[in-house]
Amino acid sequence: KSGKDSVVNLEKPPEKKEPFVIQQEGKFRNRWDCIIFCVVVFILITVPLRIGFDIRAWKPWLAPDYLTDLLLVVDIVICSMTTYEVDGEMVKDRKLIWQNYLKGLFFFDLASVLPLDFIWIWLPSYTPWLRANRLIRVIRFPYYFSQWEKVTSLKPSVIRIFKSTFVILGLAHVIGCGFFLVIIIEGMMDETNGNKDFTGTDNILDKPLASKYIRAFYWSFVTMTGYNNTNPHTQLETIFSIVVTMVGISLFATIIGTVGSLVTNLDSSALYFRQKMDGINDYMKYKRIPQDLQNEVRNYYTYLWKSGKGLDKNKVLDDLPPYLKTKMSVILNSEIIKKVPLFQQCKDDTDFINEIVKCLKPRVCLPNSFIVRKGEVGNEMFFISRGELNVVSEDDKVVFTLKDGGFFGEIALLYDTKRTASIVARTYCDMFVLTKEDFKKVMKKFPVQSKGIKEIAKERFQSIVDAEKKKEEEKNADEQEREGENEASNAEQENGVRNEEESMDKKDEE
Repeated sequence: KSGKDSVVNLEKPPEKKEPFVIQQEGKFRNRWDCIIFCVVVFILITVPLRIGFDIRAWKPWLAPDYLTDLLLVVDIVICSMTTYEVDGEMVKDRKLIWQNYLKGLFFFDLASVLPLDFIWIWLPSYTPWLRANRLIRVIRFPYYFSQWEKVTSLKPSVIRIFKSTFVILGLAHVIGCGFFLVIIIEGMMDETNGNKDFTGTDNILDKPLASKYIRAFYWSFVTMTGYNNTNPHTQLETIFSIVVTMVGISLFATIIGTVGSLVTNLDSSALYFRQKMDGINDYMKYKRIPQDLQNEVRNYYTYLWKSGKGLDKNKVLDDLPPYLKTKMSVILNSEIIKKVPLFQQCKDDTDFINEIVKCLKPRVCLPNSFIVRKGEVGNEMFFISRGELNVVSEDDKVVFTLKDGGFFGEIALLYDTKRTASIVARTYCDMFVLTKEDFKKVMKKFPVQSKGIKEIAKERFQSIVDAEKKKEEEKNADEQEREGENEASNAEQENGVRNEEESMDKKDEE
């Protein structure tokens, strides 16, 4: 060992930068999927149309074809950098992402962008069949719809109805294009007849493109449902008609059944509400509840259903794990807690605010119902989520109106005081209640914060006591003043009586 002091290098090793990846459900990927979805829809419309109606002109399609090909190639690159999930964990390793993509849809995506268009250089003329490989991208539709269900707030039933409608229209379009392709093939095979009876329309090959497509689309729809007599003459026409009818009937039977059940379950809360109301009405009739009370109970449940779609707000979040339940409650109620002067010193303490929020209990009040009455001993604090409350005086005059975001009763959490005013619901009110017992439990968990809260509460309580004393003193002063006035008036009356008596005595003496 050398006599010199050894020098220890305390510098941190350079951190490895994570490779650039794209989040699977990030905003960029979701927007990009929307763009590629539109591109694939464009391919689904144009490629069968050009093949089925034998559209051989290529110059008008040059720009859109190159643009869609470019976007599909870029999509392959983006897919190779997009994370994926395994057992709830997001995989961000580029090598594992690439291996996962190779095992999945990579080769299908690659086959869909092969530049077969250049083969027409060795062909006598251009044929739209060279772009048929682009239709391979159609297998991506289930992925796009599943991602849409994850990121949208729409009901899954609505998305499935849209998906079923999309499948019907897409299949009808492809079958209609195939129908006209059969007409063209049969016309080429027999130019003298043309087998025009297959469509039920004469000279269809001579009509404009729009008329041809409308007729073909109509034929595909009615044939898929099995209600059209296609009148096939050749073996190809007969086989095509049989296949279309079998596919169409199977598809429509499946989709109609699915859509029917989806429409029925679109608003399951309405069905639940009707069943619950039937039970409540039967119970009230059996118990012979007065009609006025029955109407009040029905109004209460009707409001619950309209405001919360029949969901029990105490149980909506029960299935969530505790940390998600806490996050939801904090987002919904933390702002209203921070507005309370009693909690001003702790508004930046997220742990304390979260604990208070977890203690809140929902409550619904009907119009014209008393929330608190003057003179009652309070043990709850109220937070107004929605609705209006009137603070009324002893002679039922409205002194003040509390609205959304308001609160009252905070002193009752620390002191056994009486309510200083009566509060009546002006409208239907959604409120949250914090009880004294729950608040004391929170104070025990946060002793430091409790000291500041007690000081503020003491000041507010003292101000309330002083205000009450001042009112009492003013009341007593008024009463003393009235008593003084009464005594003075009585003294005047007595003096008047004495004067009259004295005058009467003098008259009698005279």
